[in-house]
Amino acid sequence: MQADEGPPAAAGEGPLAAADDEATAEAPRRGRPRSEKARLAILEAAAELLLARGLSAVSMDAVAERAGVSVRTVWQQFADMEALLVEASRRDLEILMTMLTPIDVGLPLDERITRFVSRNARIYERMAPGWRAARLHEPFSAELRRSKQRNSALGKAEIEAVFAPELGRLSGQRRIQLISALVGVGFWPFWESLRTDAGASPEQAQDIVATLLTASLTRSE
Repeated sequence: MQADEGPPAAAGEGPLAAADDEATAEAPRRGRPRSEKARLAILEAAAELLLARGLSAVSMDAVAERAGVSVRTVWQQFADMEALLVEASRRDLEILMTMLTPIDVGLPLDERITRFVSRNARIYERMAPGWRAARLHEPFSAELRRSKQRNSALGKAEIEAVFAPELGRLSGQRRIQLISALVGVGFWPFWESLRTDAGASPEQAQDIVATLLTASLTRSE
């Protein structure tokens, strides 16, 4: 039998780790709920570490300590850091969908822009740590790249829905160009650049995005 080279054999310490053997023995009766509890604890710990310390602090050992589980449990749940980030990305999408409150397309343009920008600011500030980590691993992970493509498609579809009255007045290349401009200004990469490269506060970033969206959409009239 080939020796294990990744997951460590010894259990760590923590409230969930102490019952690892008991949970394994009782797996037929109650194993799955406990496994899901540990999985959620690991994902939450990874998110907290990303938020508090950045990607450099996210190792299997650090996540295990933060989650209160053994390192072995982390390895049992996730084969490597990429698998952990992929699952975290999926969970982020679930959280994002709960935050993605609909915007009434019948509202005046300035109100739609205000709601769009303020809501997205809350989403971007909440999701930024995980998205930064995923972006660093995207070149090496096909699944993370697919996740980014899905998120981008969702965002583009929402922009087309929220600003349908303005986009509906255009056709052909002009419509395509305006959608590209709205995507470029309204998506997280631009927000991240404002926050990290330009040093803008969340309030300043909101003002900048709203101003650019307004200019793009009113110019199309």
